[in-house]
Amino acid sequence: GWDEAMRPEVEDLIDAVLDEADSIDDLVEIMAEQREAMKLGDAAAVDELMKEMREVVFDLQTQSASRDEGAKRLAARLECEPRVSSLSAHMGEDERALFGGAADRLSRSIFALKSEMMILSGLVDQNERYTSMLLSEWRRLVGDAVQPGATDFRG
Repeated sequence: GWDEAMRPEVEDLIDAVLDEADSIDDLVEIMAEQREAMKLGDAAAVDELMKEMREVVFDLQTQSASRDEGAKRLAARLECEPRVSSLSAHMGEDERALFGGAADRLSRSIFALKSEMMILSGLVDQNERYTSMLLSEWRRLVGDAVQPGATDFRG
């Protein structure tokens, strides 16, 4: 059951989830800027943004691992699955509201990222060289960091 002593662990998990969402939002912004740079044929800008993207992806991988560890640690204490629905079912009302809000925010960020990737995939025809380079780099960097189940904390 819920114990007030677990509150700091929940707060840490919420912070990890929000940090991950922030990084994903940064990534979406960078990808949109890359798209604009590709339209303008600005190779230097695309390269510069690629460097930025690598840094953000590195942060994202760290945050994703941190969020995953936090969810597993809390799940072990609450004796439940390290998933949003299971974790929140064992929380106090205040924590559940904050945690649910953070999880929703992460879901929205991941949705925006997937949308941006779909747009980028659609641009392959228009600008094959840059776009295929970006997409392959993107897949190499992110790998499994952003899995479909990431917001359910199964990854």
